[in-house]
Amino acid sequence: MQKLLGVRDDFPILSGNLVYLDNAATSQKPACVTDRLMRYYQEENANVYRGGYRLSRQSTDSYRIARKSMENFLEAESGGSVIFVRGATEACNLAAAGFCRRYLRPGDNIVVTELEHHSNLLPWLEQCRMRQCSLRIARAQEDGGLPARRVTELIDERTRLVAVTAMSNVTGVCPDLPAIIEAAHRRKAAVFVDAAQAAAHTELPAKELDYDFLCFSGHKVYGPMGSGVLYGKRKFLDEMEPVFFGGGMVEEAGTENVLYKSVPEKFEAGTPDVAASLGLETAVQYLGKLGRKEVRAYENQLAGYLRESLEKLNGIRILGPEGLTGPVLSFVSDRLSSYDIGMMLAMKNIAVRSGAHCAHPYMRRLDARGACRVSLALYNTRQDIDFLCAGLKEILHDTGKS
Repeated sequence: MQKLLGVRDDFPILSGNLVYLDNAATSQKPACVTDRLMRYYQEENANVYRGGYRLSRQSTDSYRIARKSMENFLEAESGGSVIFVRGATEACNLAAAGFCRRYLRPGDNIVVTELEHHSNLLPWLEQCRMRQCSLRIARAQEDGGLPARRVTELIDERTRLVAVTAMSNVTGVCPDLPAIIEAAHRRKAAVFVDAAQAAAHTELPAKELDYDFLCFSGHKVYGPMGSGVLYGKRKFLDEMEPVFFGGGMVEEAGTENVLYKSVPEKFEAGTPDVAASLGLETAVQYLGKLGRKEVRAYENQLAGYLRESLEKLNGIRILGPEGLTGPVLSFVSDRLSSYDIGMMLAMKNIAVRSGAHCAHPYMRRLDARGACRVSLALYNTRQDIDFLCAGLKEILHDTGKS
C-alpha cells in the first residue's frame, strides 16, 4: 500500500478541510484526469472518423486506443467489445432494449435481484411489460444479504437473462457472481452485471468471470461525468439491433433499407464524447498505476474501521450484514431522519448522501424509508472516519441520544 501514501495530493479539491464521504454518488477527480480533458480541448479537439486532416486522425486514433484501454481494464479478450456510453444508466437501457428486442418472447422471464439500483431494475421491468414476459425478483434476506441460491432457484428454461449488481450501492453487499453466472449459463441464460459501484474498488476480469454484459460509469471510477462503458460478448452484440439511430452508425442508408456498421459503431450514433472517453482512459490508467489489489486491500481495511467506529455510537442502526461487502455503508437513526443528519453533517463540512439511494425495493426490505450513506474511496483516511464519528456523536448528543 506504499503507493497510496500521499495520494490525496493528486486530488486538488481535497486540499482544504472537506471530508468527502459520498463516493458512491461520484468520486473526485485526480489532476491527471482534468489535465487530460483540458489538453484535449486545447490541443486535439476534432470530430472522429472520416476527417483526413491531422487533428481528426489523431482524435480517431486516441478514441480507438481508449476503447482498447477499457478492454484491458476489464481483462477482456477478442470475444467481447466495449461500447462507450454516458454512464451505467444509459448502458442498462441500451442493453435491455437491444437484448430483449432480439431474444425475449412472450412467456420468457428475466431474473433481477432486490439489491438493484433502479437503473438495473426499471429497464428490464419495462421490457418485460412490453413483451408479455415476467420479471422475477430474487428477494434479499431481512439483514440485506443475498445468498446465491435466492437468485439461482429462480432460473429456469424460460429465463433469458439474469441482471445482477456486483455491489449494492446501499450496503456494499457483493453477490456471489461466479455462482450466479455458472447457474445462469447452465440454463443457457445470459448475465448482465451492473458494476457501477464495484468497478472502482475491485477487479472484474471478463475472461475469468465469464459474464455476458457488464457496465460501469466513468464518474465513479475517478473519470469524468458523462462517460461510461457497456461491455458485451460479440455473439450477442452482433445479433442485437441498434437502439439509437443517426450519423456515424450506418454503412449505407436509404428511405427503405439501411445497412448498419458492425460493433461497436452501430451502437454509438452521433458524435461521441471523445474528451470524456479519454478522461476515463486516464482514470483507469491512474488506478492501474496505484495497483488494483493494493487499492482494494486499503479500502477493505478502511471499511472495517468505519463499521467498527460506527458500531460504538448509540442511537444508530447499521443496514446490511457484515462480511462480503464493499466500502459502502448506510445507517439510520431512531430519532433523526437521514436528511436531518446529512444536513447537520454538511454544516460540519462532512459530505454524505441521504435518502433512498434509487433502491426503493431494497430499502423496504431493510425496513428503512431513508438512510445516511457513507462511501469510501482510495483517498479517504481513518482521520476522515474519526471526523465523521465525532460529528455524529455531537449530533446524537444534542438530540439526547448519546
